[in-house]
Order: sequence, then structure tokens, then C-alpha cells
Amino acid sequence: MSWRTHPWTIALRRLGRTAGLNRAIAALLKRGEGYEGRFRDAMLALVREADCVWDVGANAGYYSKLFAERVGWRGRVFAFEPDTRVLARLEQSVRLLGNVTLVPVALADRDGTMRFRQGLDAMGATGQLIDADRTSAGAWIEVTVLRGDTVVARGMAALPDVVKIDVEGFEAEVLRGLGALLDRPSLRAVCVEVHFGLLDTRGQRNAPAEIERRLYSAGFRCRWADHSHLVAVRVAP
Repeated sequence: MSWRTHPWTIALRRLGRTAGLNRAIAALLKRGEGYEGRFRDAMLALVREADCVWDVGANAGYYSKLFAERVGWRGRVFAFEPDTRVLARLEQSVRLLGNVTLVPVALADRDGTMRFRQGLDAMGATGQLIDADRTSAGAWIEVTVLRGDTVVARGMAALPDVVKIDVEGFEAEVLRGLGALLDRPSLRAVCVEVHFGLLDTRGQRNAPAEIERRLYSAGFRCRWADHSHLVAVRVAP
């Protein structure tokens, strides 16, 4: 466990949210290229020509396009996005890229359907799955959810070399659903945006530590590119 997922750090984050400090700090960090730019650069450096990349939570395809350029014509990118309102923009964004395949499902730790709250922001980037025991203030739709290993078993996507996960508080479920895929030596890197606040709201305060433990146990070395982006690289045997 790193200091970022220590219970004391999680408690301080909660106090910061309660006091309204976290939002102000995040706004400062997001200025310029310092925030997600470090995560983007670290992630793209791990992608090789001819790789297969899973973009889990692709939204409008910003990363899908960057991945497609990196892997080249011999590589593949599978863009997972369940939000019907966003899918049209995603399809338009990658329509000229022959190495990108859209997969209109959400990855989770089970197969079936779940409610999905569509994002209230203009880009729909804050859309997220809804726990069965919770209500939603915004509009929601029913979407298909599948385990990552089910996706491969059904031939919907090839085995990944790199996985990027940005799913607004359901990142632990995505990792669980990868099952044995996470232990495959061919999976070199897993890059995750960890939504501490959303996880806390869901009653999943320990999920960030669980994410780290699962990646470590699968043979990855973890480092934080910034306060919310985790980059895990498989340790050579």
C-alpha cells in the first residue's frame, strides 16, 4: 500500500472534500499540461507499435485516437463506451481509423445489465454506472455490462497488451472482471484513473488500496503519475 491509499490519506481527502478544498486544489492542478498531461505521456510511452489497447471508458475518443496512432496499422484499439449519447461522437471521432473497434458495453465484475447515469456535463464525461441500491438524480439508461474475460471469450475484443481505465468510480469492478486476463504476462501495463471521491460516495473507501493490491499481486509495479492517476507496469520475470 502506498501513502496515497493509506487510510489516513483517504481520511484527509474526505476532510478536504467536506471543506471544499479538494475542488479548488484540483482546479489549480489541472491548469496547463501538469495534471492529466503526465498521465497521458506516461501511458503513451508504454504503448508499442502493433499493440492491442483497451480504452475502457472511451468517452468521445480522445485517448482512442492517440492509441490508434501509436499502435499503427498492425495494432488494434478497442474503445469501450456504453453511453448511447456519447457513442455517436465517439464513432465520428474514430470513423477514419481502421484500427479502432467500438465496443458499446461497460466493463464490470459481472455479466448482465445495470443502470447508467448519463453525464450532466457537455461531453458526457461524468457518466457512470449506478449501484442497484442507489437512486440517481439525473437521467439514466440501461446498459449491458460484461466482465473483461467474458468479452474475450465471446470474441468481442482481442487480448490486450495495455489497458486504460477511466470509469468514474467503478474501476475496482473493472479490474475484478478482468479475471485471469490481469495475470497474463502479455498484459504489460494497466493505467487507471482512481476516483477517490466517487468511490467514497459509493461506500468504497478501501477500493483504491484494493486496486493497488490487486495489481501488485498480479505482478505489476505501481506508481502514481499524479494524485489520481495510477500507472502499473508488469515486472519482468
